[in-house]
Amino acid sequence: MQRIKDKVALVTGAASGIGAGIARLFVEEGAKVLLADINCVAGEALADQLGANAAFAKLDVSIDSDWSAALAELEQRWGALDILVQSAGISYPAHIEAATLDDWDRHMAVHARGAFLGCKHAIASMKKKRSGSIVNISTVESIRPGPLFVCYGAAKAAQDAVTKTVALHCGEQGYNIRCNSVHPAATRTPNLQQYLDASDDPQSLEAIYAGMQPLNRIAEVSEIAAAVLFLASDEASFVTGHQMYVDGGVLAKPYPAGEGA
Repeated sequence: MQRIKDKVALVTGAASGIGAGIARLFVEEGAKVLLADINCVAGEALADQLGANAAFAKLDVSIDSDWSAALAELEQRWGALDILVQSAGISYPAHIEAATLDDWDRHMAVHARGAFLGCKHAIASMKKKRSGSIVNISTVESIRPGPLFVCYGAAKAAQDAVTKTVALHCGEQGYNIRCNSVHPAATRTPNLQQYLDASDDPQSLEAIYAGMQPLNRIAEVSEIAAAVLFLASDEASFVTGHQMYVDGGVLAKPYPAGEGA
């Protein structure tokens, strides 16, 4: 099945990790995909690998003019946007006493400001077709944040608020533009691999990450991409404002005794 055949998509953070997996799957499923990232070397290489239905654009999601340029290039190449996936992200673990104001500002710039700008520009393009799907890649940390993710959890929670307000606004305006979020837990990406490689005992650390999920393993990028594909496709035509947990059961677990509500 080519579930998004001839759809025009833009995927941020597409040079590696979850974004790259989504871009690959989208091309396989028939879409024309603009891969967007600040990593030009890796992004251009992947776009070349994916063939004629893929192209690359340099995009810093926190810069308004970068969004304008990327959407202009996309529309000139393929026409108005059908699907936006916002997968660009950063995560620097730190608790409240260790985190700096710069850490806070950088996380907010990418996740909160980036989501705001991405949705704003996407809607302007999607309105030309009176339809579209926006999928924001969030995290379980926005729902149940750990102490080491004060900046990341807060920035992703802000992104979640953008997702829901965009879904409500587009519904009220009759645009037929849906906006949803996907919330992964630990996923096998280059970022996670860096943590493992820096550890004195990578095997034990991976077992700890796996043990956080009731399914007792780390997610694969392909599993996150499959969830995004569903939300992006017409199969999810009545799904908007939804938080989809692709977390191996993390958020189904009760809080430990003495924690939470």
